[in-house]
Amino acid sequence: MSQNKLDTPVLYPTASNAAFEYKFRFLPWICLLGIVVVITIADLTFIDRHFWLYTVIYHHLHPVKRPIIPGAVGEAMPLNLIKSLPLTCAFVGLFSILFTFYFLAVRFLPRLINQRYIFRSTILMGIAYILLPVVTSQDIFSYIAYARMAVLYHLNPMVVAPTAIKPDFVYGFLYWVNQPSVYGPTWLAITSLLQIIASVIGFKYVLSMELLLRIFGFMMHLGSTQLVWILSAQLRSSNATVSEGDWQRRRLRTTLAFAWNPFLLLEACVNAHNDITILFMLLLSLWFLIPHPENKRIAYVSAIIILALLACLKISYIVLLPGILLFILLQGAAVKSLRTRILQTVVSIIVYSGLIIGMHAPFWDHGALLNVLQVTPSASRNTNSFYETVVNIYASFKGIPLTHKMDHGSRLEIMSHMVSTGLFLLIYAAICIRSICRPRYINTWPALVAWLAFTWLLYCVVGSPWFWPWYTIILFGLFALLEVNQEEQTTRREPVHFVFGALDVALFGRLLSVSMVSLYCLWIFYNLVPNFQFTYFTSVFVWGIPFLIIGMRAAQKHIKQKLLYIKPSLDNQPSV
Repeated sequence: MSQNKLDTPVLYPTASNAAFEYKFRFLPWICLLGIVVVITIADLTFIDRHFWLYTVIYHHLHPVKRPIIPGAVGEAMPLNLIKSLPLTCAFVGLFSILFTFYFLAVRFLPRLINQRYIFRSTILMGIAYILLPVVTSQDIFSYIAYARMAVLYHLNPMVVAPTAIKPDFVYGFLYWVNQPSVYGPTWLAITSLLQIIASVIGFKYVLSMELLLRIFGFMMHLGSTQLVWILSAQLRSSNATVSEGDWQRRRLRTTLAFAWNPFLLLEACVNAHNDITILFMLLLSLWFLIPHPENKRIAYVSAIIILALLACLKISYIVLLPGILLFILLQGAAVKSLRTRILQTVVSIIVYSGLIIGMHAPFWDHGALLNVLQVTPSASRNTNSFYETVVNIYASFKGIPLTHKMDHGSRLEIMSHMVSTGLFLLIYAAICIRSICRPRYINTWPALVAWLAFTWLLYCVVGSPWFWPWYTIILFGLFALLEVNQEEQTTRREPVHFVFGALDVALFGRLLSVSMVSLYCLWIFYNLVPNFQFTYFTSVFVWGIPFLIIGMRAAQKHIKQKLLYIKPSLDNQPSV
């Protein structure tokens, strides 16, 4: 099928569908206009930097005559966090409206749009998001600080803390000032390149780097959107019974749901979190892992290289590697010998580990690189997780004070990390063993996507006592690929059903996006009320509500199926 045919609107031969399309032909543009207007209102509501984009351009055209490195005088103010109750209410209200438009669009637009519309409308939304003059996370300042340390100060940010650049203007906006970079060489290379580009073209200020990081994050989101559209086509063969019109409508719905997701656009275009880049790299590696009849040997090597670069961006994503190795080992048993598959697996391990070691070697500094594990709060602190809730409840009942430092957790928190690691590894090992015993859980490309999604969801809920919203970003890309295929696989009990059970991936993804934005709203509120005593119940709201709703939905479906099964049995009983 040609790409042009895929890009055309999905037309339905029935008169009712034709009437629907004619009656609501302006609905896509109304939804798009409504969302852009809401974001524009947000741009104007939060503005307190006198048109920050103008400030970037003005400082580029009229640079202050001073040294570049100190950055203490004449610097344009970076975008900051929300710190007032009116702005908090405005943030909550505007995103509530955005999600309302979003859900209506996902429900009604797939019959009226094409892939080209999704891509172009997302560009328009992204530009509006980029202009939002506020951030909801301070990580972007850490990205800028580490890049400036490497490019302007010629320091090793992976072993040197930002306290070494106290005179720099960005230092006043950092939160984790005693922590060297927990992001690996891949992200350091990307941000350093952006810093070099900014310096070359005259964008020498922190505010300019914020703009470049936002643009880069948006480009990654657009790339991921295109990959979701391309990769979803690979699932057509397992949905042969579905009509072409229904299949294209499914693809359009899932791609639209991913592209317009307010949470993803917030992370890509406003906070510029590097997990958006990780999602793009993961989807690109999945594209290389698509089986080819001609058995291209270089494909899996390319995927492994991308996954190694991904791990060199954030080392926690190394938990995805065993799934990829099991897929390489177990897939294609009918056309590849066991020896060939074992050889490919061994080569993958060598390439993966060799790249990670080689990329970290220049930053080793006689073992100082390992010291970052002693100061990162993610190794010993609890936040936004069920472990935080349990630890605080236990400490309250026992009267144990939870004394911890900014970068180091209390004794109970450290114990909870040990419990979470052990529990996660136990379940993780069971999943791997089950996959080996029953290869159908991972030896096909759709099963691999399901395996990766379930594993990362398990990591976020069980294996990460230190949790923040952007950790879930890659789930939305994987859920998009599962969503387009779930109806057929659930009825035929294929691997996606066995991995997720009765979990409605589409509904869970929508609930999770709302929940993650709600977490930002809660933390903005906590900052306004610093002595609030019940912050440790955050996880109950963030994770409990989505799982409760999805559980109720699954129970409803189960009861309905039971009733449908019982009713024919009762009808067939002989009358008295």
